[in-house]
Amino acid sequence: MLVFSTFALVALSVPLTAHWLLHDLQSYAKPPELVPLAERGPQASLFAPKKDLHDPPGAIVVLGANRYPDAPEYNFEDTVGALGLERIRYAAALQRKTGVPILVSGGAPGGETTAEADHMKAVLTDEFKANVKWLERQSRNTAENARFSQAMLADAKINHVYLVTHAWHMRRAARAFESAGLKVTPAPTGFISQERNTRLANNYLPSAWGLYLTGLAIRERLAFAWYDMKSEITTTPEKPVQPTAAPAATPAKR
Repeated sequence: MLVFSTFALVALSVPLTAHWLLHDLQSYAKPPELVPLAERGPQASLFAPKKDLHDPPGAIVVLGANRYPDAPEYNFEDTVGALGLERIRYAAALQRKTGVPILVSGGAPGGETTAEADHMKAVLTDEFKANVKWLERQSRNTAENARFSQAMLADAKINHVYLVTHAWHMRRAARAFESAGLKVTPAPTGFISQERNTRLANNYLPSAWGLYLTGLAIRERLAFAWYDMKSEITTTPEKPVQPTAAPAATPAKR
């Protein structure tokens, strides 16, 4: 048992294992191929997805990821964590190309006093000079990100969005947003790639980073399976109860 456990730990710590588990998650979608909205005029400087040029998304929805609590370099205040920064950076770049307003989505799942959405907006507006139009502060998970964002965008008559999240999270996130009734143009970021050239050997050596990535991939696969199961449970109609015929009366014995 000890030998097997040690072997499993080593195997799961090898980055090559992690990249194998992450491959199909990250292959779900590529960043959108953007083309100019027009050949000339005011819209010539704006871009839209090539496949949806005549029905472009009306909002950029960027999902919260994590927070950096009590950051010493920011007066010991909470701010956006490293994963969240990757997402909002790409959302800001996407807005510069498309001109589409941003919705930030993220609550306070740990009971914090300030929602992730507020920290995301602060960094987007102050550091990236982006336009944040909507703040969704109530969500605690991806399914709630989708449901609450859809409710906010419905008031603005928007049903097609760019969805910004990590590449490994996109399959589950897109499924949640589509289930909520939104058309999704995936805008994945933060692709995790293998080391190349002189660091090639690192892909075969067990490491804490490799174990972290493997855990990330396994967690995401389990979460997707859970969402899938919940979707089947909620969409499968209950079978009607068949009426049971009353037993025939037994004739009285004479």
